Amino acid sequence: MGPVVSQQLRWTYAMKEPSARLRPATDAYFADFDLAYGEETNRLLQQIALRIKETEIRGLVEAFYAQLGTRAEGAAILARLGRDEFEHLKSSQVRHLQLLIATGITPQDHYERSLHVGWIHEMVGVSLPLLMETYHLYHSDVDDLLDGVAMVAKDREHLRIALHQRLQLDLEAQVASHARFDEEIVSLLAALDEAIQTATNLSDTLRFTVQALGEFDGILACLFSRPDARGVMEIEAEAGKEARSYAEALRSRRVPLFETLATSVAGLGPAGRAWRSGQIQINDSFQLESALTPWREEALARGFRSSAAVPLLDNSGQAFAILSLYSGWPGYFSAVTRAAMLRHIQLAMSHAILNCEQTLVISADRARLYRQHLEDGYVQMLYQPVIDLRTGEPESLEALARLRPPGGEIVPPAEFLPAFGNAGLLRLFQLGLDRVCRDVQTWREQDSAFALSVSVNLPPDGLIHDSYRDCVFETLARWQLPASMLALEMLETKETLDIGRRDQRVAEFQQAGIRIAQDDLGSGHSSLLRMDRVPADRVKIDQGLVRGALKRPVRALEFIHHLTLLSQGFGAPVTVEGLEDEGLLEAAAILGADHGQGYGVARPMPPQDLIPWLRAWSYPINPGHPRTALGALAGYLLWDYKLATLTDWPELAANFIKEPWLVHDYFERVGTTDPDLLMTLERTQILALHGQRSAKYKQMRKELIERLGEIWLNERK
Repeated sequence: MGPVVSQQLRWTYAMKEPSARLRPATDAYFADFDLAYGEETNRLLQQIALRIKETEIRGLVEAFYAQLGTRAEGAAILARLGRDEFEHLKSSQVRHLQLLIATGITPQDHYERSLHVGWIHEMVGVSLPLLMETYHLYHSDVDDLLDGVAMVAKDREHLRIALHQRLQLDLEAQVASHARFDEEIVSLLAALDEAIQTATNLSDTLRFTVQALGEFDGILACLFSRPDARGVMEIEAEAGKEARSYAEALRSRRVPLFETLATSVAGLGPAGRAWRSGQIQINDSFQLESALTPWREEALARGFRSSAAVPLLDNSGQAFAILSLYSGWPGYFSAVTRAAMLRHIQLAMSHAILNCEQTLVISADRARLYRQHLEDGYVQMLYQPVIDLRTGEPESLEALARLRPPGGEIVPPAEFLPAFGNAGLLRLFQLGLDRVCRDVQTWREQDSAFALSVSVNLPPDGLIHDSYRDCVFETLARWQLPASMLALEMLETKETLDIGRRDQRVAEFQQAGIRIAQDDLGSGHSSLLRMDRVPADRVKIDQGLVRGALKRPVRALEFIHHLTLLSQGFGAPVTVEGLEDEGLLEAAAILGADHGQGYGVARPMPPQDLIPWLRAWSYPINPGHPRTALGALAGYLLWDYKLATLTDWPELAANFIKEPWLVHDYFERVGTTDPDLLMTLERTQILALHGQRSAKYKQMRKELIERLGEIWLNERK
C-alpha cells in the first residue's frame, strides 16, 4: 500500500491555493527590479495618482478587450463568458492595472499577486502566445496612460521604464504560473499511470484515478459511469468537492441521468454524444451552451462552468464507460494542455479498466453501503459439500462468503465484490477465515469424527502479500486448528509479475499442510499456463463449461473429459463444479473426474445445516450402470476415445467393439423400446468395425450423440 499512500500525498497539492504551490523567485531575482519599486518611482506615482482617474483606466480596459476580441483565440475565450462573468473579468482587469501604478508595493507582493492572475488565465485557457500578445497591448496602454498626464519629460521617461519593468515582472510571474501548472499536469498523469499499474482490481483502479482527477486544480467533480441494460448510465465512482451532490441530483432525476441513446433529452447531452461518437466532448460554458440547458441550473448551483465527457474505449473503438469531468472555470478543458491531458487519461484508463475483470455495474451509493457492511462485520459463510465421485463420500467443503446485514437480505458476491478494493478483499478474507475456523470448531464439538477440510477463496494478491499469509497462520493458531483442515482456492486472474514471491508462498503454504487449489480451470486464457507454473494440489473445472451442457451436451462432456485428463496428467485431482443434477453427476463420474460439487449434491448451506446433511446424504450414482441419458452419452464418448487408441490393433478393436457398451446398459435399465433409437445404436456398433474414420461411422456417431442429448434434455423436463 506504500505506493498508493505516496500517490495520494503527491495529489494533495491540487487542493492548495496557487500561492502555496508556486515558489516565489529569489531575492537576487527581485533585485533586478529595484528601479520599478524604489523611492523615486513611488514619489512620482504619488504625484500622478490624483491625475489618473478610474474612468481612464476603465477606458483602457474596454479598449484592451476590444483589441483582444479581434484575435481569434482571444475572441474564443471571451465568447465563453456570460455577461456577468465578462463584467467581473473587466473589473478584475481594472484592479490589476491599478496595481501596476500602486505606491508602496514590493516586487515580492506584486509577483505573488501576478502568480494568482496567471493561474486564473491558465484556468480559462489563455495560452502563452496569447499572454505574450496581451502584454504587448499592455505596454501600449501604459504608454497612452502616461502620455495623458502632464509631467516633466525626464520624470515621464523614468515612470515609463519603471512601469515597463513592472509589466515584465508581471508577465514573468504569469509565465511561471503557466509552467507550474504544466508540471502539475505531468505529475498528475505520472501518478495516474503509477496508480493504474499498482491497482489490481476495478474498485481500486477507479478509486485511485477518479479521486486524483476529482481533486485536481480547477476540477470540482469527476464521475465514472457505465450503462445498464436500458442504456441508462449508472454512476459507479465519484470524487471532487461537488461530486456527491451532483451525482445525487442525477440519480434522483432532478436533472436527466445520462443515457446512451439519442431518443431522449438525456441521451443528447455530452455523455450520450461521447458514447455514440467515441470522441471526447468538451463544453465550454454551462451558462451559454444550449445543449447543456437540461443540466444548467443544477450545474451552476454546484459552481460548474464547463465540462468534458471522455469515452473510455475498447479495442474496437467502442465506448464502454464515460468519465465526466466538471470545472469551475469556463473553457477550462479547451486549453491545449488539457486536451492532451484528457487524451492521455482516455487511453490510460481505457487500457487499465479493460485489463481488470469486467464486473457488474454497481452504483457508487451501493458500493459505499457494501463497504460499510463489510466494515461492520456483516459477513456470513455458507458451505457447499464436495464429494468423491467414485465413492460418493463427502470429501471437503467450499466456504462461500455472503454479506447479510441485520434484518436484510443476503447479498451474493457478484454484487458486492466489485465494490471492494484490495483493502476490502483482505478484510473479507480475514472475517471469512475467522468464521470458517469457528464453524469447524463447532462441527468438531458436534461430531468427534468430523474431518472434512474447508476451502476458502484467495484473492489474486493473496499469494504475494504477507498480510494474507500472516492472517492464515495467526487465525489457525488462534483457533488451534491444524493447517490440513484448510485449502486455499486461487481465483483466475492476470499473471502476477512477482512469480518468485508467488511460488515461494505456495511452497510455504503447502509445507505447512495447506492445500492449494486452482479455481475455474477453463475460464480464462491463462488457465493452462497457470497449471504448468503453479504446483496446485487440485484443480477445479469452471462451472460455466458445465452449464454449457444445456445447449451442447457433447461439447460440455468433451471439455470435462479433456480437462480432466490434462489436470490428472499434471498430478492434480480434478473437481467439477456446477453439477446441478443426477445426469451431470453421473457423466462427470464416468468421465473420470475425481470430485464434484453443485446443486445435484447440495446447495450452499448455513453452518448449522451441515451435520444433519452429512447424516442424511446418500450417493445415487453407480458409474458402471448409468441411469441417465447424459451418463450413457458420457459412457459412449469414453468408449469412443478408448477405441481410438486401438486403431493399430484391429483384433483388439473388434473384440472391444463387440462388448456391451454403457449405452446398452442404460437402454436395458430404462427399458427403451424405440426401434429407431435401437437401430441407430446397432448400426453405430456395426459401422465402428469399419473404422472410426469412415464417413458412415461419423454420421451414425453424430446421430447417436444427438439422440442421447435430446433424451437427457427431456429427462430434465
